[in-house]
Amino acid sequence: MFTNYVKTTFRNLWKNRGYSFLNIFGLGVGIACAALIFLWVEDELTYNHYFPNSQNLYKIKDAQTYDGITYTFDATPGPLAQGMKLDIPGIKTTARTTWGDEELFALNDKNIYEQGMYVDSGFLKMFGLQFTRGNAATAFGQLYTLVVSEKMAKKYFNSTDVIGKTLKVGNDKNYVITGVIKDLPDNVSFNFDWLAPFKIYENDNKWLQGWGSNGIRTFVEVEPNANVASINKKTARLCGYQTAGGHRQNVNLSHGALAVVRQF
Repeated sequence: MFTNYVKTTFRNLWKNRGYSFLNIFGLGVGIACAALIFLWVEDELTYNHYFPNSQNLYKIKDAQTYDGITYTFDATPGPLAQGMKLDIPGIKTTARTTWGDEELFALNDKNIYEQGMYVDSGFLKMFGLQFTRGNAATAFGQLYTLVVSEKMAKKYFNSTDVIGKTLKVGNDKNYVITGVIKDLPDNVSFNFDWLAPFKIYENDNKWLQGWGSNGIRTFVEVEPNANVASINKKTARLCGYQTAGGHRQNVNLSHGALAVVRQF
């Protein structure tokens, strides 16, 4: 009986094949579109959820007003991270990062540009990076060290067991690998395969020491249930000062203030 039902169904479909094709094709397109929309919505709703403490992570954004027009951007002063940590209650951890750097890495006959960042050690803990080798607490114990992704470790050594091995960076210095992290998913705000101590970048860019040096990014982790509105106000007041002769000197805030803006 089942066989008869199948035969009857196919006969009807073939008899009205034009109409049947339109219906089946339309149904298939509808299901495919619904599935793609679902995947897109899921991707958006879980953006940056890879970081376990995302609800307490913030990126500092600089808001500066000129001729009545306010411009907002991510560039922040070099001393801001330390200043916030010392002077503003509710701040648990701060970290400075570069914008993303392509450095030339070399090992034997391999010479490849890789995307990464110079970051403070606090960045490793704040964002809960998943170490498969080494750990966040000791990764940047020395200056010329590297944390690399599993993908990058396999590219150069065909293994993730690479702690203590070295890579030449920029045809200049040998960096020791002290940590390996899991590859990041696509739906996060960062794109890097290596991290190195921010101090290396700071040593080569002394201009970062001034409060007018809007050239890096600053991230903060706040305490649970911290008053973000209060932190915003205190951040703006903190940035109403600049270091001059070792003393803080009040400057006009009408041309610039900083606010903590939720990013994660």
